[in-house]
Amino acid sequence: MKRLSVFVTSALLTCVGVMAVLAPSAAAAAPVKSEITFSGAGVLEDVCAFPLTVEPTGSGTQIAFFDNSGALTRVHLHVTEQTTYSAHGTSLTTVPFTYNILLSADLSEAFITGVIARVPLPDGGLFISTGRVDLAARGLPTFLLTPDAGATVNLDKFCAALAGP
Repeated sequence: MKRLSVFVTSALLTCVGVMAVLAPSAAAAAPVKSEITFSGAGVLEDVCAFPLTVEPTGSGTQIAFFDNSGALTRVHLHVTEQTTYSAHGTSLTTVPFTYNILLSADLSEAFITGVIARVPLPDGGLFISTGRVDLAARGLPTFLLTPDAGATVNLDKFCAALAGP
């Protein structure tokens, strides 16, 4: 039940930390917009009956919001990602997909909405997971693959395609 990208946890904490440092130099109450890129690798162990190597890359826009005293209040990210999943000598790569991340400054509220994964399958089908995830309630996981609300279609076929011969 994990997946998204190495980006999620590390970037969430990094962007909040960076924006908190930059906040005093920003004009009071003015949002700060920046472009982001990311890549990484990790292992996803609890989706299929075997571990998956996960390699996400992506880019997006980050907007940090501040109160009138210049304190960071929230961060919004709009991200386009492409991820490769590998196991047993087989790889599947998503088509680029888009999601949003909404964070409070203290990370007590952290949500992802949008597409979580969209993978063309060798049989011509499609594995897709889309919806909303409450990251804070899940303990800010590094990876996830299923939403709290939404839909996951063809997870069994996704795992079967990576199971090997």
